[in-house]
Amino acid sequence: MVSYRLERIHLEVTNVCNFKCDFCPDAIMERKRGHMDLQLLEKALHEISEQNLAKIVAFHLMGEPLIYPHIFKAIDMALERGLNLHLTTNGSTFHIRPSHRQQLISSGIPKVTISLQTPDPNTFIIRGAPPNLKPEQYFDGITAYVQANLADSQSSTRVHLKFLDTTPHPFLVPHKQMHVVEGKAQMQQELTAWADRLLEGCKERPSDDDLRQRIARHKPGRWQVIELTPKLALETFPLDSWGNVESTQVIPAKFGYCNGTSDQAGILYDGTVVPCCKDYDGQIPLGNLKHHSLSEILDSQQPACGLRQGFNQLKVTNPICQRCMGADTSSKALMRQLGSVAYFKVYSPIMKRLQPGWGEV
Repeated sequence: MVSYRLERIHLEVTNVCNFKCDFCPDAIMERKRGHMDLQLLEKALHEISEQNLAKIVAFHLMGEPLIYPHIFKAIDMALERGLNLHLTTNGSTFHIRPSHRQQLISSGIPKVTISLQTPDPNTFIIRGAPPNLKPEQYFDGITAYVQANLADSQSSTRVHLKFLDTTPHPFLVPHKQMHVVEGKAQMQQELTAWADRLLEGCKERPSDDDLRQRIARHKPGRWQVIELTPKLALETFPLDSWGNVESTQVIPAKFGYCNGTSDQAGILYDGTVVPCCKDYDGQIPLGNLKHHSLSEILDSQQPACGLRQGFNQLKVTNPICQRCMGADTSSKALMRQLGSVAYFKVYSPIMKRLQPGWGEV
């Protein structure tokens, strides 16, 4: 049994997706497509619960979980075991399969993150959505779900609506350049429009002045959560990569810190355990749940402990990690390496002490 508790385990119930977003590595993923066997999922959930291995279990890595054939059974299985379950969805089935709205509300899931990302018809084109899903149908389905959840007094599900922030950032290296929402003025305009749309008729809607003040505090180019009601928040996330920048001239990282295998891990649909949510192609397999328990895999001397020991010494030894944490210029590579240490070793611990639950919202 592992001697520590992870912050989060990313559990990939499927790596099949009905979107082909330009900002996602789905198009270049080389793994076979498939769904997690229900018995394997049950084994993973049982062990996580029995051994208290993670604070959060997230149905999210690659793929769209709401097209997993057993998704609502999977949600029930997780909640029956008392797990703090989060689900990330592109929100497409809220229009394609309207019954999903009430099923998700009735499930009692603690948190749903909707990757809205592209908030208007012009930017929606980069999502590679099914041809029968038009932008306004997509937006209307999401709006209907959010408003129904807000209106349901029995639901305690917290919903986050996520926006892609493409404001240039000195630390980040997008795998592809694109323009969605950039700068303070444009982001505030989109956040305000969506807040007004989602909160129409909501009894807990903040006053107009309060709402504008909350949105006015938004700072571009960084991850940020803007609370609207106890059950609804807007979230902005800067454009980054999965270690797959298009440029082949990546300067690899030699030092730095990552929380892979110490605070997070991922389980791919075929049972392969990976160190973090960015290992979308399973290039750093730590083991497989079909052959070993999750605790055995995370406590194995190699490679899980080897990765942790390297990062604890601020060394980046794995070539996949070196590329992921590197950059396309020497100055940016240095900033990213220094920034990783500052964020994980200084900023994050301070924020967790000052704001219990920080990073878990």
